[in-house]
Amino acid sequence: MKRRDFLKSCFAVGVAGPLAGCKCQPLTQTHTHPNIVWFVLEDITPMMGCYGDQYARTPVFDKLASEGIRYNKAYAVAPVCSPSRCGHITGMYPTSLGTIHHRSHQQGPDFLKMIPTIMRQAGYYTCNNAKMDYNLSTNPWDQCSRKAHWRNRPDKDQPFLAKFDLSECHSSITKIPEDRIVKERLNRLKPQDFHDPAKAPIPPFHPDVPEFRKAWSRYYDAVTQVDYRVGEMIQQLKEDGLWEDTIVIVWADHGVGMPRGKHTAWEQGTHVPLIMRFPEKYKHLAPAKTGSVEDDLISLIDIGPSTLALAGIETPDFMDGRPLLCKGKAKKREYVFAARGRLDSRSEMVRTVRDQRYRYHRNFFPHLPYKPYEDYEFEASILKKWVELARQGKLTGAMEMPAMRFKPVEELYDSKSDPFMANNVADDPKYTKVLKRMRKELHNWMIETRDLGILDEIELIERSERGKSQWDVGHQIDNYKEILRTADLMYLGKTAIDELLASAKNPDAAIRYWAVLGLAVIRFDDAQVVEGLQAALKDQSVSVRLAAVEGLFDLNRYQDGLPVLMKALISHPSLYVQVRAACILDSQSPKAYEYIKPAVEKMLIAYDPKVFTWEGDNKYMPAIEILKQKAENTKFKQMPGIPFGGNNPFNRAFKAITGQENYYRWGKGASGSPKSP
Repeated sequence: MKRRDFLKSCFAVGVAGPLAGCKCQPLTQTHTHPNIVWFVLEDITPMMGCYGDQYARTPVFDKLASEGIRYNKAYAVAPVCSPSRCGHITGMYPTSLGTIHHRSHQQGPDFLKMIPTIMRQAGYYTCNNAKMDYNLSTNPWDQCSRKAHWRNRPDKDQPFLAKFDLSECHSSITKIPEDRIVKERLNRLKPQDFHDPAKAPIPPFHPDVPEFRKAWSRYYDAVTQVDYRVGEMIQQLKEDGLWEDTIVIVWADHGVGMPRGKHTAWEQGTHVPLIMRFPEKYKHLAPAKTGSVEDDLISLIDIGPSTLALAGIETPDFMDGRPLLCKGKAKKREYVFAARGRLDSRSEMVRTVRDQRYRYHRNFFPHLPYKPYEDYEFEASILKKWVELARQGKLTGAMEMPAMRFKPVEELYDSKSDPFMANNVADDPKYTKVLKRMRKELHNWMIETRDLGILDEIELIERSERGKSQWDVGHQIDNYKEILRTADLMYLGKTAIDELLASAKNPDAAIRYWAVLGLAVIRFDDAQVVEGLQAALKDQSVSVRLAAVEGLFDLNRYQDGLPVLMKALISHPSLYVQVRAACILDSQSPKAYEYIKPAVEKMLIAYDPKVFTWEGDNKYMPAIEILKQKAENTKFKQMPGIPFGGNNPFNRAFKAITGQENYYRWGKGASGSPKSP
């Protein structure tokens, strides 16, 4: 059954059984099944000696590559952990499941079975040590804890799937104090293992300053640490007599936790190492000879189906992944896709497609900066230094790109002439054919997989609250192509104004949203555009209203949008709406607050005395005081699942309005830079 036909049948007749579309070869005494171990590294690109990185010290990984297969072009489906991990544990795109927004904790469709669940039903013992972070509430493992181990399986003859997460190379290494780094993250290293900052390779998109050199050296130290740890677990397999019965797969959940890496959809945010080792008795399952280096495009969603295939299980029809990491007839990929959605408190929508040479980006929210401020992320000393240099106007070229106030609608990179993929050639006429081809591939993929990003997250939440999974919501949209076409009017710029104004009156809120956002993105202070944005302030959809506010604010028309914004921030029942409003409010230029501050101080809003304390009027309270109390009393870090991370957008908004902080760091250079507008 083809995947598209399977998806249609889900609504027609339901899914027949827990493994519909999946053929399992049952365990028998005459058929041996390999043990499979996943070593999942956190937050690194291919920073290993076997990948030609001469600065790296990774003898264990290098030996695994020499005894196995190394993949040069493996890519995550998202540049942050939870959506990426959702992809490899389900074999599906998080954009289809509704799990693309970081830690949004979604309900999966009824037919969904995660890889460990399928393996368990086929007779495997499964254990996870210890991170899940799948954006789905189900625990699919037999054992999931920091003590989980293949040694805990009751039947020592039972084959196992064991996953071990190695977190010492997590991006938080750029934030914790030096004494803790050495004690907690680098305790396996010998004196000769530490990397010399003076010799650290500094990419062209980073400033060559001591802070960045130190951060890079520590990151490489951390990769050496996890190399040691993998070596220790390999030794345990040997001690247990399991080494020659076990297939090992090593990969990272996404790219490196340095600026322009993790959290971004650029090459450095999604390119990951991938190594497999097959013992002699299972080499017949390998897709290539020992010691091979493969340049085939691999998506991390291929790991799940490949694992199933190694256990004698066919790929379920609902999966997007392909069993490419084992011998078989699976069709090789011409393209790999990735996506960036909301991360903590900041909304975003970026989609990318990469082929063997080119990388194409579609920025659906070009009105937002590449690098908005987040409390937790900007605690890192390297980001503090980056901000300092940006404000001084000392960032140039690719270093300056994340400081831009606005993004282009499209980006295109040529890895042949630009290995770091830092030079956007989307406007270069000689790449026009490539640009159109990659744009078309992305467009078709979004339609084929039902990318849920075409519904604003707030709209998506509202639709899924009717008892449906977000996957179900996506597959019941009967005008998907029309919504996507409206979003794509951004390509046309000002020539699309008439059509955008007409679409802003469409009965479908999703179409109105993209029409109004299209008007906002143009940033054209034209009477028709302004009137269209002003009319949208009264739209019944809060997503549309907030898009109109952003458009008017970018035209310096704060008096129009501020009342709508403050009402959403203070009075709307959805916390997601309140956070979105706060993130608009904290991101304005210093000049904007010359109007916003006195206006908010004078603004009176009805309040709930059970929630807020006020000694004045018992019906109305100054908006600034309400915001202050929200900042003080909302415990974002204590929310289940920490959907907004270690951030307090209400506090940021309050500090920005009152002049205590300036989060507007973006322009052609950055706020305070000689090149700023």
